[in-house]
Amino acid sequence: MQIINLKIEDNFFPHFRAILESFIKDKKVEIIQDDSLDFENNYPKSIVVNSVEDVRERVFESEKEIGLNEDQYNKLMDKFFTEELGIKR
Repeated sequence: MQIINLKIEDNFFPHFRAILESFIKDKKVEIIQDDSLDFENNYPKSIVVNSVEDVRERVFESEKEIGLNEDQYNKLMDKFFTEELGIKR
């Protein structure tokens, strides 16, 4: 069973709400009211940057990384679209 947290107004996509309610009835999904899934306010504290020095360090680290050229990027995207989405880009 999947657990999802959605707030849907009664006047917003009523057909979608009906489908969702049928999933709930069939116990395919469960609607929960839980603030622990509030990802906007519950995030890993390790990603927070508290000083200019932290920013400089992260920029320095990211600049050391070697990026892809345009040809390499296009090949990776073509592979992704073909293998993951089943379409030719």
